[in-house]
Amino acid sequence: MKTGFLLMNIGTPSEPTIKGIRSYLTEFLSDPDVIDTNPILRWIIVNLFVSPFRPKRVLPQYQSIWTDEGSPLLVYSNKFKEALVQHDNQLNVEIGMRYGEPSIEKGIIQLLASGVNEVVLCPMFPQYAQATTGSCISKAIEILEEKKVSYKTITEFFREQFYIDCLVETIQDSPAYLDSDMLLFSFHGLPERQIKKLDASGSYCLKNQDCCNSESSFNQFCYRFHCVSTVNSIMEKLNTKKPFKICFQSRFGMDKWIQPDILDVLQQSVNESLNNIGVICPSFVADCLETLEEISIRDQEYFTEIGGGQLSLVPSLNISPKWVSGFAKFLASQTYSNKGQST
Repeated sequence: MKTGFLLMNIGTPSEPTIKGIRSYLTEFLSDPDVIDTNPILRWIIVNLFVSPFRPKRVLPQYQSIWTDEGSPLLVYSNKFKEALVQHDNQLNVEIGMRYGEPSIEKGIIQLLASGVNEVVLCPMFPQYAQATTGSCISKAIEILEEKKVSYKTITEFFREQFYIDCLVETIQDSPAYLDSDMLLFSFHGLPERQIKKLDASGSYCLKNQDCCNSESSFNQFCYRFHCVSTVNSIMEKLNTKKPFKICFQSRFGMDKWIQPDILDVLQQSVNESLNNIGVICPSFVADCLETLEEISIRDQEYFTEIGGGQLSLVPSLNISPKWVSGFAKFLASQTYSNKGQST
């Protein structure tokens, strides 16, 4: 049996144009795992409100981070794949984007063409969320089962020590952290209803302030718990007296999203005279629009407007040597057992 690894991510527009962004956003937001509401309402939101107007509004954001090689997320993803294979030439690795190109189906086809008959599905999201990890895995399984190919899934890796160690090393080596008054952990946000849906009891998640501070049978797949646990592991290893806070970014729409929101935390920090902030985004293993533009440009502008100082980004793991070697060993350790098994 020959095993292949499909590294999956959300995706990116094909080009920084209104047409490219419209195509990407329409596919992305039409996914019921992303906008988990009534199908008719979702169609109205996407096709009558978002698709006609949002691409023009966000075009400057994409243009501000686009490189000569293309989208940073895709560039880093391809370089990461190449680095993994260079580190361990026994690994059969392909990239698959949930929306846009290269698609998940294309990644699977390339693996099968290389002689693979077992596929390990690895969404590149350390913390589990149905809108990201769940959607990628569902799409891949649909394709693999149609092709009658065996598979295994990795649903999260926020507990893996190599991931925590790499984040700690990245923070320690970054001037953004060394020169800061405070370290801010910013994770991609989610609507609260998506957190509550995975709580089978219906009475635990987001019902009290301490629900994410320890693991229980109710929050094993809780994204917010995974985020809090990630930060606790980092701070324990970082061993610093420097203050830190947790927040969530990238809020969209009118629903209530998990708290605290990054803009509220920045205002609170100014009130506390914490004016030089280092920001790390552990939910993104590669720099992308949400780190390079949202944090470094838009949120920096907001921070300045409200009287703050410097908002400095700690780089994502990208293709750092320790991250590449750790992830290569992590993939190599994934041995196939039963079809559909999750790690």
